[in-house]
Amino acid sequence: MNDKPLLMGKFHSLKSLFWSTFEGFFHYDGISEKQGRRILIGILLLVFTLRLLTIHIPALDRTDWKEIDHIMISKNFQTNGYNLLEPTVWWPAEEPRITAVELPLVAFISSLLYPVIGFNALSVRLITLLAFLLLVVYMYKLVKRETSIFLALLTAFFVGLLPMFSLFRNYLFSEPLMIFLAVFSIYQFAEWVEKAKKLSLIKFLIAFSIAISLKPTVLCIGLPLLWIYFRNHQWQIRQYLLFALVMGACLMLPALWYWHAYHLATNYIDVFGVFGGQFGGHDKFQTLTMLSKPWWYATIYWNLKIFLLGEVGLACVAAGVWLAVKYRKGQLFIAYLLAIISFFIIVAEGNWDTSYRQLTIIPPASFFLVIGMLALLSLLYTLVRVFLGLNREKLTWILAGVIFLGLFSVFPIRKKHAYPVLDKNQPMHEKQWLFAQEIRKVAKDDSKIILAGEYTIHKGGNDVSPVTYYYSGVQGWTIQEGEWSEAAIDSLKTKGADLFGAIDYTREPELENFLKIMSANYEVLYTNPKQELLLIRLQ
Repeated sequence: MNDKPLLMGKFHSLKSLFWSTFEGFFHYDGISEKQGRRILIGILLLVFTLRLLTIHIPALDRTDWKEIDHIMISKNFQTNGYNLLEPTVWWPAEEPRITAVELPLVAFISSLLYPVIGFNALSVRLITLLAFLLLVVYMYKLVKRETSIFLALLTAFFVGLLPMFSLFRNYLFSEPLMIFLAVFSIYQFAEWVEKAKKLSLIKFLIAFSIAISLKPTVLCIGLPLLWIYFRNHQWQIRQYLLFALVMGACLMLPALWYWHAYHLATNYIDVFGVFGGQFGGHDKFQTLTMLSKPWWYATIYWNLKIFLLGEVGLACVAAGVWLAVKYRKGQLFIAYLLAIISFFIIVAEGNWDTSYRQLTIIPPASFFLVIGMLALLSLLYTLVRVFLGLNREKLTWILAGVIFLGLFSVFPIRKKHAYPVLDKNQPMHEKQWLFAQEIRKVAKDDSKIILAGEYTIHKGGNDVSPVTYYYSGVQGWTIQEGEWSEAAIDSLKTKGADLFGAIDYTREPELENFLKIMSANYEVLYTNPKQELLLIRLQ
């Protein structure tokens, strides 16, 4: 007996039921505008509550290097008279301390809050909290105008939830505001192009200009902007002159700021490596080098797995992208995702170096995660109904939902460091925290320290870290290769240096040899070979 026609018939039945179920999800219109707004408010309250409950983690005095940079600048705005044009860091032992930096708007706004509500976790991190809440609102508005209220609400929920899995979820830094402004800009641009709203054009020009000034890498969203313009004007080439003029107008503020930043780098310092800097910074591009290394892909995969609910979440995102491409659904978000992927590729070393840069993928990935999850739920519903022969729809959905939730619990991310730190007293840099406590024991009120090894070595230059200075409360000088000499130490001693410290010194043999000389000539106050820490009194 030939079972092939029977099997083919069952396959077509499965396929038909799956697609009818999935299409029912995708085009579901059973939620009114009023109901949608109420549910959105509920999502915002949930996200706000979760963020408020964890906003103090980690404690400000033991936070991460990324936030330390911005805290220093914001505190100095308060101290030095709120001059946006002169961002200043605290840790260098001598002038100049004014530094070149991308537009420090977030640090500046935070500094205005300190006299009002004090210097605390809320005042420092309020802008980040608000940026993520506004991101939820405008991702909802963007998805709603492109698809449906149902999909918009689900996407808004995940846009609010997913950043909570990042260690950078609370920090005072520019990325959260930049990500919100990117989504806001796409929404306002679409409203202008397709509905001729002049006010939306003004909002877009302001928002996108600020976003580029915060982070030039946000220029990658030019791809979804171009797609919106093409969708409306197709091949009417003359229309693209206006597009070019609008984009050019958005570059005026960034051009002015980076011209000013270049002036700061030339006449003062550039500890952030915006223009190569005092220490060169690191080469964030290295595209061909990085893309030829398997560990680059492994690192990006691991980071995305943390953000996007593990292996099952990533599989749902991939399935959502495939369905969107195959059936031409949510094409704007395909363009948005391609823009972010191009950013990952072009800024290859920067994305490998730290995971906060991958936060930019959360808005488009949330949309495709929802599509993939609905497809998975539709598939489970179809399999349960057909193979178990269930005709009671409620029971079928319950069983499908239980299996669906089970899949996400069976594939957790097992490594401890993948989860957000929940102890506010845990220092983000344990080695530097330990070292700083030893420095505090011996430092006087006017002590200055020379540090070797307090930097991350990269191709193109080194990133100088402020962490040990910040944790210990002592200013100083960071010396690097070419400065490891007794003459250099004597020169800094005349400027007030009375302590010398070294960290992670075995990675540089010349430094390790120099430390042997220093240990023989000066009093060793603390040594920890296992942690590669050495503290010396310069007498």
